[in-house]
Amino acid sequence: MRTPLTIAVAFLSALALACADKTPATFKYDPPPAAVTNTNYFSLHVSVVNKKGETIASQSPTYSGGPADVLEVSANGNLRCAKTGDATLSLSAGGLSEPGALKCRVPTEITVPAELHVVIGAPPTALNPRALGEGGKPLDGVTVEVTSSDPSIATVDGDKVKGVAVGKARLQSSLGGITSVTPVEVLEKVVSEPVTLREGASRSFTLQPAYYLVVIETKVDPRLKQGVTVGWSGAGCPNQLENTSHRFNCRVDETATMIVTNPKLIGIGATVTGTVNVFRAPD
Repeated sequence: MRTPLTIAVAFLSALALACADKTPATFKYDPPPAAVTNTNYFSLHVSVVNKKGETIASQSPTYSGGPADVLEVSANGNLRCAKTGDATLSLSAGGLSEPGALKCRVPTEITVPAELHVVIGAPPTALNPRALGEGGKPLDGVTVEVTSSDPSIATVDGDKVKGVAVGKARLQSSLGGITSVTPVEVLEKVVSEPVTLREGASRSFTLQPAYYLVVIETKVDPRLKQGVTVGWSGAGCPNQLENTSHRFNCRVDETATMIVTNPKLIGIGATVTGTVNVFRAPD
């Protein structure tokens, strides 16, 4: 049996609800992202509230928006970005109307380098992924997420890649369901020296067993068509013919010597200057 006190409390609660302010003051909803980057349906979960911030249960918002070819709006508040563009979403209830801007940035492609080489201990390398929309136009106001398939080899901070250990990994650049992949090789520099070689002079470098990438660049007068050769002692690596630059891989199974030479040209050759870089590389 209900007591008079229980009846009174129930009556007062019902009276309070009946007397609650039902005049819409604003809308409460989940804020949209800075840019919507996919074509999936989503909702802002809008409710109508009074000036005290209390939800008015008896009020439901109505939705409108456009342009229709950019933003699709359903009567129950389901929204979808059909393509890239700037749209407006309007909410209405009980004489209250509130427009809001919504950016649709739908990617069709993410451009990334075909491959990347990073060196342990060097400053992080920028991947610079670019999100493109219809017609190959760059999308503004979006951030491409970059992840590494193996953080023990290469780590990612934003779009900067840092080498951790010699090896190979894959960098995934993703936005709005679109993904591009960049293979990355992490190298360890073991030789980095400037060289100056007079005609007929050589410079030797001792290398321990490992798999290497050798990069040699020289500065010479292009009219002389002169460069350097690369030879080996104690390794089965192929010798390199004279050229102004070299880039090749070589496996050294036992301690060996790499010999860089400015070939003798019967006293008419010029001095060659340049750099020799040798990296331990993933096989």
